[in-house]
Amino acid sequence: MDQNHKKKPSKNKGYYVKMKLMHKHGIRPQQQEKNHFHKYYKWILWLSLSLYFFTSYLISNNNNHNHNNNIKHHQITSTIKSLSQSLSIKKTTSSPQTLQKTSLKNLKIFVYDLPPKYNKNWLKNPRCKTHLFASEVAIHRALLTSDVRTFDPYEADFFFVPVYVSCNFSTVNGFPAIGHARSLISSAVKLISTEYPFWNRSTGSDHVFVASHDFGSCFHTLEDVAMKDGVPEITKNSIVLQTFGVTYDHPCQKVEHVVIPPFVSPESVRNTLENFPVNGRRDIWVFFRGKMEVHPKNVSGRFYSNEDSDMKKIQR
Repeated sequence: MDQNHKKKPSKNKGYYVKMKLMHKHGIRPQQQEKNHFHKYYKWILWLSLSLYFFTSYLISNNNNHNHNNNIKHHQITSTIKSLSQSLSIKKTTSSPQTLQKTSLKNLKIFVYDLPPKYNKNWLKNPRCKTHLFASEVAIHRALLTSDVRTFDPYEADFFFVPVYVSCNFSTVNGFPAIGHARSLISSAVKLISTEYPFWNRSTGSDHVFVASHDFGSCFHTLEDVAMKDGVPEITKNSIVLQTFGVTYDHPCQKVEHVVIPPFVSPESVRNTLENFPVNGRRDIWVFFRGKMEVHPKNVSGRFYSNEDSDMKKIQR
């Protein structure tokens, strides 16, 4: 397509967040020498997301303590500024040996403004924002509310594709059903590759997705099916933020990925700390957050859940 006929998105389409991750297949010549820093950039992304969730909890907690609000807000702001100044990222200039320091503020990411059927419509179910796989919602919101976003897609280093695939809850057992995930993502990619030039420019290598469910980037909840089908062809060149991560070779990790923690809302953490102080006596020693399969391969969770007497003996 001729450059003059490319559709340039309006400022109403999408948001930007300043982050830096150099994608695996650099398109711009000045970025090709930066690939060997890719793993370091991924670590920065993970740290940035963790910092967001942590500060969200602190800020939420401050709302209940108006007397200390201004002081704590100043402390949080100072902490973030100090961290931003100390976490400088090295990047190459004319040669790999010549390094130039830059701050996180130079990192930009474009958030596509997709039709509601890909994200907002799923929020009609309140569980979508709070369940175990809700990090796909939390990360999207974190990017949208960042004060470092920009509105020029041609300056972006990465492009975030906000597709919620874990909010389709089964009417039978209430668990997330993601049978529609692959088709929904494929539809989103078709849309952005038609309306924008950026996907085709990099074959999706600078585009970021979230797979916060079991077996991550394979987009299947059953491991045997996930391993058989592997990562969808449409996202094989992209970056996937996923909660699934193992130390051995697995088909669902054969994609550029960043392992992120499962979602726990800041509100629930705050309530737990308020009602059950850290130094208080605990009567619950083990907590299982997940699901039991109808015919689980590992029945230890079910077995130990009935062994209250053994736990009491250990407590004594």
